[in-house]
Amino acid sequence: MTVVDVREETEECRTYRFVSALNQEIFPYHPGQDVKLYFDTPYKKNDFRLYSIATPPTKADYMELTIKSEHGQFAPYFLAQAKVNDQYVIEGPYGRFLSKPLTLIESRALDTLVFLASSSGIVPFRCFIEYAIDKRMDVDIWLFFVNRTRRDLIYKRLLPNLLAQYSRLKLLLNFTREHEISEEELYESTFPISSSLRRRVDLVLGRRLEFQDIASRVEGWRKAWYGICGGAKFIAGDRQLGQDGMMQKLEKGGVERGRIEIDSYGTN
Repeated sequence: MTVVDVREETEECRTYRFVSALNQEIFPYHPGQDVKLYFDTPYKKNDFRLYSIATPPTKADYMELTIKSEHGQFAPYFLAQAKVNDQYVIEGPYGRFLSKPLTLIESRALDTLVFLASSSGIVPFRCFIEYAIDKRMDVDIWLFFVNRTRRDLIYKRLLPNLLAQYSRLKLLLNFTREHEISEEELYESTFPISSSLRRRVDLVLGRRLEFQDIASRVEGWRKAWYGICGGAKFIAGDRQLGQDGMMQKLEKGGVERGRIEIDSYGTN
């Protein structure tokens, strides 16, 4: 596949748009699935990493991958070298993340989704939300998006557009290391959004996301479907520090385990 566009999301994250180098449509997949991206690193020739597909399958003529450096042995080199017109092998799709809620929605057995994302864990949820827009789904989607600071916010230009296009989307931004941000400052300097959309955006500052943040906002949270995507500690917590991850917080709060699914990323 050929890179046709590169967009900077943060200092350590970029979105790459690929088209088929053979003038073909993108292979079929469902929102939430991954692909293998192959790249020669200094450590291994023809190395690869799995990345969530960022764009929905309704965009059959291109595919986007959002890649963030976690200071590993792959992404830092790809980010430093990949440019427009470069060609790479992309293989897939893989995984079943978010396939079950799609089936439930199609059978009208589900009308509320809760997406819990940290950092680049937002990527499969972006794919699902754009798919919901294109397919004109009629379900409530809550996106709880956790980052350390405003500088780490991926899709700060895209998220307002998703809110504008999907009226049943609600967003909570959680900045764990930001303690003093006025809404006006955030909206003017970091997250440009119209005043009419701000009623569907909320903020939690200076602490980790807790179950009560979800239960107090999501009506009918017991019957919702929960997707969690992020690093291992965000999902499963830190035993040494005695900190629960989102999985434990949901289960302790009363969410049935069968209504929760996870997708994690490692050090790329």
